[in-house]
Amino acid sequence: MADRNLFGGTPADVAENEAGVRVAGGVGLVWEGPEDTAEQMTDLVDVTGTPITQLVADERGVLAPFWGPPDGREALWVDFGVGRMKLTSCTIGERLKAHLEQFDPHSSKQYTDEQLTGYIPRRGARINTPAGEKWVAFQVPDLVDDRGDEGLVLALETAGSTPSGARLFTRLYNTGALHVEPNGAHVPLVIGQWEKASPNDTALSISKGRTNTPSVFRVRADGRIEAAGAVSAPNIGTARLFSGPVAPTNPKVGDVWVQYVA
Repeated sequence: MADRNLFGGTPADVAENEAGVRVAGGVGLVWEGPEDTAEQMTDLVDVTGTPITQLVADERGVLAPFWGPPDGREALWVDFGVGRMKLTSCTIGERLKAHLEQFDPHSSKQYTDEQLTGYIPRRGARINTPAGEKWVAFQVPDLVDDRGDEGLVLALETAGSTPSGARLFTRLYNTGALHVEPNGAHVPLVIGQWEKASPNDTALSISKGRTNTPSVFRVRADGRIEAAGAVSAPNIGTARLFSGPVAPTNPKVGDVWVQYVA
């Protein structure tokens, strides 16, 4: 019986009087609950498939097996004239065991596979990100004194250690710092620019601040480097380069001034 559960047929399912003595041939009504406002259940079926509206005990006072209402409920309340008594489905144990042994009884595995395919790929899968939507976002701990806890959000690590003893390579910290390090003799970082970008477009920019702040270091698409502060390197030293019609104020040794007439 689809969606109906089986009741009765056990030594505990009996019709009794007020003294607790079995009543042969006792007739009882079935209710959905113990409350006075509960509705009577009349959509019942015996084991032969015949509809019944009440229960009749046999000569031993035992209730014959019957199928409950089609809503699949597990418990009913039976009244043989001395108050309502709870009657539980006699096959609940078997159905629970069968349910637990099913591979995917709640379709949760199927749902998870479908979601993982769309968001976190399994081996060989692709991530399709709709336009205007982010794929994934990592939430890190709140900053304390402008510093995070320096935990790792993402990390590339080897199963063991390299000959030099290193294990962690490219990694993203909770602070926002990104360390790009290769596992082997490879170029650690390559920054590309669209092939049709103009020479003035930016390939790399560093700003002192988080948002909407001027860049203090910039690499243009044609390779030019612009730095807001002094550039120090072994082959540069402290020399400064000036150009214009007026000599620089407070010149220092090593400064270069290219004069031209405006």
